[in-house]
Amino acid sequence: MKTMNRCTSKILFLHGLDSSRESSKFHAICADKKYCITVDYRNLNYQTVASFYNDIIVKIQPEIIVGHSLGGYWALKMSALHGIPCVIANPSLQPDFRPDYPQISEQELDHDIPQLAYLELGDEQLDMHWVQTQLENYMPIHAFKGGHHRLVCPENINPLIWQLEQQSLHK
Repeated sequence: MKTMNRCTSKILFLHGLDSSRESSKFHAICADKKYCITVDYRNLNYQTVASFYNDIIVKIQPEIIVGHSLGGYWALKMSALHGIPCVIANPSLQPDFRPDYPQISEQELDHDIPQLAYLELGDEQLDMHWVQTQLENYMPIHAFKGGHHRLVCPENINPLIWQLEQQSLHK
């Protein structure tokens, strides 16, 4: 892979369940303006997290949202709600750690907002083959054979971020 420039867009990274801003995925993002706020998903209900992310998006005004696992779930929801392009990595489409979390809906996928997915198909926690079939009619998917849930190659998210950045520059 050729070396690319750092992303100049403002990035909001949404981490996964039991993760934080110390996530290797957050640190792998090559961007000068990147933000991640640690959220205790286990102890906050769905509506509290939704309100928190809405407020953060209003304050930070990101140009691209990136999310991994449960953060990918929230990235899809916030992308659709705010009209912000997103990159998701091994997303959880049907979180089951709390009963108040609805699965991702077709309305959150079927729109004109640019969204890209990076999947490591060897994920031992979530069925990425099933996720791929759920997403393939809605967005381009970059699938990596092998890998695992925490991502063997988190740097593979960067070309997708750059692709979204280039698309927005040429509008």
